[in-house]
Order: sequence, then structure tokens, then C-alpha cells
Amino acid sequence: MKHSTLDILIPLPKDVILAEGHIALRSLDTLFAVEAGRGAAEEIHRGFEWLRLPVRDVASQADAKICLELQADMGKEEWRLQVTMEKITIASGSSVGLRYAANALSQMAFYASQCGTENAYLDCGMVKDAPRFDYRGFMLDSVRHFQKPQTICKFLRLLAVNRINKFHWHLTDNQGWRLPSTLAAKVSGHGTAEDGCYSREDLKEIVKQASELGIQIIPEIDVPGHSKLLITAYPEYSCEHKPTYEFCIGNPKSLEFIKGLYDELMELFPESEEIHLGGDEAVTDGWEKCPLCQKAMKDKGLKTMRELESDFMSELCRHIASKGRRPRIWGSCNGQVYSPDIMLQAWLDIREPLRIAPHGNKVVYSVHTSLYLDYPANAFEPQENWMFALPEEGVYMTDPYVIWENKVKDTIIGPETCLWTEQVPEWRIFQKVMSRIAAYSEVAWTNPAQKDYHDFCIRKATLATAGWNDYIASN
Repeated sequence: MKHSTLDILIPLPKDVILAEGHIALRSLDTLFAVEAGRGAAEEIHRGFEWLRLPVRDVASQADAKICLELQADMGKEEWRLQVTMEKITIASGSSVGLRYAANALSQMAFYASQCGTENAYLDCGMVKDAPRFDYRGFMLDSVRHFQKPQTICKFLRLLAVNRINKFHWHLTDNQGWRLPSTLAAKVSGHGTAEDGCYSREDLKEIVKQASELGIQIIPEIDVPGHSKLLITAYPEYSCEHKPTYEFCIGNPKSLEFIKGLYDELMELFPESEEIHLGGDEAVTDGWEKCPLCQKAMKDKGLKTMRELESDFMSELCRHIASKGRRPRIWGSCNGQVYSPDIMLQAWLDIREPLRIAPHGNKVVYSVHTSLYLDYPANAFEPQENWMFALPEEGVYMTDPYVIWENKVKDTIIGPETCLWTEQVPEWRIFQKVMSRIAAYSEVAWTNPAQKDYHDFCIRKATLATAGWNDYIASN
């Protein structure tokens, strides 16, 4: 299939309307941007300079060959790009949408310049675009292996290019604690694979960059399980004061200690509207034998330790909500029902949203068989013995609604792909992600009726040949 410069894009846009004529790429040498479009203008400068096509800023829209403007009647992430034989006009309802359009223009320029810029041109016409899902997430595990702050900033740029707008950051687990902390000072910066901690200054810079890129950070402290490192250092919060993976959920002091940890987290991430509390894969064995847990269960009139766990997590969620943030936990794998104001992240199986929907909780879709990028893209990658291959096509064919759109459409707010790093040291995270992030981008952004894997492969290979992958990997 022969593509125009307007429909070569990844992710595939909503509407492409071709017109007669074209404009020489080299003629696009002046740019005007409203103040909100300065970040988008920088994206255009960066892409065009890579192609050795300098673009000069001008103060007047009338003097510009590329114009970036805001439109009050357009959505925050909606954008429009019009190419005529005289100029290019980009419009959106916000700086975020302008940045998306700027990246789309850069893709067009790379495609047009495959054989050089001397005779390169852009086809005339219009692209109108808006996302399928408002929520488009990526979770990165910085615990099992630590990534330096500059790596995180580079990773955020990769997410932005692929129009991913939520960065779920897994910062604590059995294997490490990556946050500066007064309450958890004994473990702050420690890890089993390697030590490493983000300083307050690091986090301020990362938060600032994410905000500029239109990405919201969702930080996570994982409790009551996944806490071995922390509990080993502070055994007074475990059942019978023994090192284990789980907090003692019958001890009121555990609850207050953890609330304090989340207070520290919210101070570190003042712009994060949502806080992730973990909440998965806790084992009940220690609780079953613990006098404090047994007493708490009976005092609350509960019948099982899973009910006590749900009560414990619900109290933490209420604490988060009292601070003006929205709580989220990992799915409903303990079999309990949570109040509708708690968001759940479905990861265990495709039917999980169906089970949650009647209870009114909003759901982020991250089912591991389709969206865990630590699963190998091919058989030769390092992997855990319980993993199976997840090739690009498997990611691309994912639809969060599966076959139950009428039952879960009001429940699922969007997808989130995840990279756990047990087998992925820092220097391999881009290798793990680059082969499949474009496919995920199209899952999260593009309407499924427009998707076609064969066409996607053509667009992806064509842009790679044009040097697009080299460019985004370098930034």
C-alpha cells in the first residue's frame, strides 16, 4: 500500500483528508507559535534540525510557513494539521495536543526525506485526530533494577512521542525502596540487584519534565504484601515481629506507619492526582497465625483474612482520598469488593473487568497476557520460566473491551502496558520497549475499526527506514 505523507503516521489518526498539490519541505523555514505552543515548537525544531532543515521563529503568523495556534472549541488532546501549498497550520485545544501534532509533522518530514530533503515534499490535505481512550498508561518498575534519573527523563520523552499520557511508577517492592524517606530511612535507596534512590531534586526535575510533556505521574508504594525489604528493616510492623513479605494488618501501628509513608509520597509528587497503593499477591499464612490479626478480624465482625485485608486497604484508600488524591489498587484478585471511588487495575485475566463492572469501580486494563512487556518479544530474550512469548502482533491485537464492549465500556477508562524488571537491567529497558511500544500506542489511541496489523507493519517499517526510530532513540 502506498501511503501519503499524511497517513504514514503512528498511531494512525482518526481522519485523513487528501487534497490536490504539495509543498516543498525545504520551504517550511519559518515558524510562529502561541505561547502555549512553545513546547510543540521545540519538537518541530528538534526534528527538522535532525534532518538539517533549520526553522526560524517569527513574531507574526502572516510571516510563518508553520503556524501553531489554540482553538477554544477543541479538546485538550484533539489536534488538527492542515497542509496547503502555502503553509502548514496546526491547531489544538491545549499545549499537549499541539505537541502531538508537532510529532506527527516530524514523522511526515522523516517519511518525505527518505532519499534526502532536496526534492522532499508534503502532500496537501488535513489530519484530524483525537484519542480513543483518555487514559493511556505505561508502568515502569524501577525497583527490581534501578534506572538513573536521566534514563527516566529519556523514557518520558519516548512515552510522549507515542502519546502515552500516564506514567505509573513502581517505586517500592520486596527488592528495593527508591524513594527518599524519613520514616523508611533504613531502606531508602537500597536494592537487592543494585542500590539507587531518586533524590528530591531528581523527582522535582522528573515531575517538571512529565508535566511539560503532558504526562501525569502515578507513583506507587506497594502494600501490604511486596514489602519484604521494608519489613526486614522494621519488623515491629510484621506479624510476631518476624521478617516476612506482608505487613501485620491487625496492628493499628502498621496502618499509621503506612499512612505516614503515603503522606511522604504525596509530598514528593504534589501534582499527582492519583496514588497507587499496590494491594496484590499478599499471602494470608502469617495473618492466619497472628493473634493481632485474629483479634482485628473478630472485632470488626469479619469472617476471613481476605475481608480484613480489604478493610485494611480501604482504610488506606480513604486516607489517600482525604488528601484530595484518587486511590488505585491492583485488581480484585483477593476476591473482595471495594467502594466505587477506588480505581482498580485489572491484570490477572480478561474477565476481571466483567466481575468489577457491577460494583461501579473504574478500571485500568493491564491484563498480563497482552500488555506485560517483560514477557519476551521473541524466544531468545531472558525470561522467567513462567513466561511465554508476547510478540508485537499479540500487543497490537489487544482490545481492552475484548468482546464485551456493551458491558465494560463505562467501566474501563483505558489500557496500561507494564514493564517489570526482574530480568531487565537499566540498559535493556529501551530494547524491551521499542519493539512493541508503537503497537501499544495504536491500541491506546486509534479506533479499532481503523486498525490493520499489515498496514501498521508497513507504516512502522517505512518510518524506521526513514530514520524515525534512530531519531526518537537519540532524544
